Amino acid sequence: MKRVFLLLIFFFLITYNIVAQPTLSEEKNKPAIALLGTFHFAGSSDAMSLKVDDLSTPKRQLELDHFVNALAEFKPTKIILEYTKDNTSIDSLYKAYLKGEHTLNINERQQVGFRLAALVGHNKVYPADYYLDLQFGELMTFLEENNQMNLIDNMMSDMKSQVMDVWQNAYEKMTIKEFFAFINSHEYDAMNRNVYLEYLNKMGHTKNHLGSEIVSRWWERNFKIMSNIDAIIEPEDRVLVFLGQGHTAILKDFYKNRNDIEYVDIIQYLKN
Repeated sequence: MKRVFLLLIFFFLITYNIVAQPTLSEEKNKPAIALLGTFHFAGSSDAMSLKVDDLSTPKRQLELDHFVNALAEFKPTKIILEYTKDNTSIDSLYKAYLKGEHTLNINERQQVGFRLAALVGHNKVYPADYYLDLQFGELMTFLEENNQMNLIDNMMSDMKSQVMDVWQNAYEKMTIKEFFAFINSHEYDAMNRNVYLEYLNKMGHTKNHLGSEIVSRWWERNFKIMSNIDAIIEPEDRVLVFLGQGHTAILKDFYKNRNDIEYVDIIQYLKN
């Protein structure tokens, strides 16, 4: 029986490898994807957020131009932004910008996304976000009732000292392009994922798995964002996805391991 089982596994692996290998035609038409994580340009009231200066100043606007010009070297055929998939206003807003009837707001989707799309001659941008409530309330109640709020405090303290304080210092010294290269490094992508894996996943109890529920819902949200992205991509596309760094840190892992699409590390376009 054991030999039969091992034989079945062997044939499964052989068959899988045969199926997984793309044909020459598929290789030729394979789309490419690059993912760029961002911070909130307008700042945030959240405790874990950057103190952002005025990005409308001539100095910062020039930096944004240089940054967008660098991204244009990727030659994207589609640009995907962090608007929910069912957003009905993004098309008209972008078209108004193209006509000179809308001034870009100080948010990352417009300052980078709209500007880049216009620069490369696109007549539209694409939304792909999927909202899913992580339901932190139940976990917080459990931690309070069981005198475990120190777990949250430790997580926040580590995130502040290891990430946000470092980011703030870098942001104040770097250009916009340099800072985007910095926060999209493998190191900070890993740190972002590990907030969920090393901290939140351990919270709660084995009888309720409250921390694991939050982690699984966050991964679920990103799987659904990936599904929305996939529905937009066509053969031979070169797609640039511009989302919060918390999303791209996970989505990069998803796309790196797929055979049906070429993953491109956007960092190479930000180094010059």
